Amino acid sequence: MHPGIAAATGYLLPPEAYWTEEWFEREQRLLFSRTWHLAASETDLANPGDFVTLEAGFDPLVVVRGLDGELRCFHNLCRHRGMGLLAGCGNTRTGIVCPYHFWNFGLDGRLRRVPQLEDQFPGMDLASWGLLPGSVGTWGGMVFAHPDPDAGTLDSWLGELPKNIGSFQPALLTEVAHEHLVAQCNWKLFVENHVDVLHLWYLHAGTLADFDHPRFEWQQLGRNWVSFEPLKRGVDNPRLNAATTTIKHIDERDAAGLGAHAAFPNVLMATSSEFFVTYVARPVAPDRTVVDLRIRAEPDADAAALVRSATSFIVEDIGGCERVQASVRSSRFGAGPLARDHERPITLFHQHLSEALGVTSTNGAAACAPNA
Repeated sequence: MHPGIAAATGYLLPPEAYWTEEWFEREQRLLFSRTWHLAASETDLANPGDFVTLEAGFDPLVVVRGLDGELRCFHNLCRHRGMGLLAGCGNTRTGIVCPYHFWNFGLDGRLRRVPQLEDQFPGMDLASWGLLPGSVGTWGGMVFAHPDPDAGTLDSWLGELPKNIGSFQPALLTEVAHEHLVAQCNWKLFVENHVDVLHLWYLHAGTLADFDHPRFEWQQLGRNWVSFEPLKRGVDNPRLNAATTTIKHIDERDAAGLGAHAAFPNVLMATSSEFFVTYVARPVAPDRTVVDLRIRAEPDADAAALVRSATSFIVEDIGGCERVQASVRSSRFGAGPLARDHERPITLFHQHLSEALGVTSTNGAAACAPNA
């Protein structure tokens, strides 16, 4: 930050947090390799042998449905030479075979066969070389994975969030769409934008004009965040609009409002009368993020229309974040005072991130400790 710019009030991260490889690698090691990740919908893993792969920081993971019906998470690397085993998603009912030297693993992770075992690996104990496990959990029809087999439970990570998203029960809905959007910005800018109430008046002046921003309400639940804002008085309740497929189980309050929630660090959610949306900000580079968007709704909903509705404001968010990203390396870049109430969640996000990374605070801004 240029010395002529006053220290930010409430904005705790320095510009370097948004563009340097040092910050990016620290986050991958100390944050994303130590947290829960939204991996799939349960319908993606409905049958024995179904699998999905994902990256948890620098840890490649695979979640698979076993022949016994159990979901399991493993580190997606062979115990022989570390080659990646599976890619993308699909079905591998007959087992997991390394393409390098054909080590063969069962869906329960056990090493079943090693070619040339007696000749080249005399005395080897197969039972000692199974796949390394992670953790897996489910909530609301969604599957989450963690690299640590001894991670705290998914329920403890979610905390009070599921009880504070109104009447929504995502398990009663169907995943009707899955899209990926590319944002040329740091993942933190996208999360900050999500919890920023102030921008609703301005960046979304058209797309969210029907909602009553002065009546926006939010709560910080530990590291997680929930919010709700109602429609403006006099605006028609979507439940009364025959052209929309409203969610049947939600109450009148939720049918006439918009929710926005966040599970730390990067699982973002939005709710409306028509959908329950998750959009995960997956960092792929210091200045590039993939927004992994999943839409849950009634099974007969118009999926294409819901994608248009959800992405209308997300695309605006991406555009705003990309314009900030274009400035972060400027010698004059800095953040001024944050709005007392409407941008307070950004400060709290920074505090929780700094705690997770073990960074120190200098002149109001977090900084990576040397040699950390």
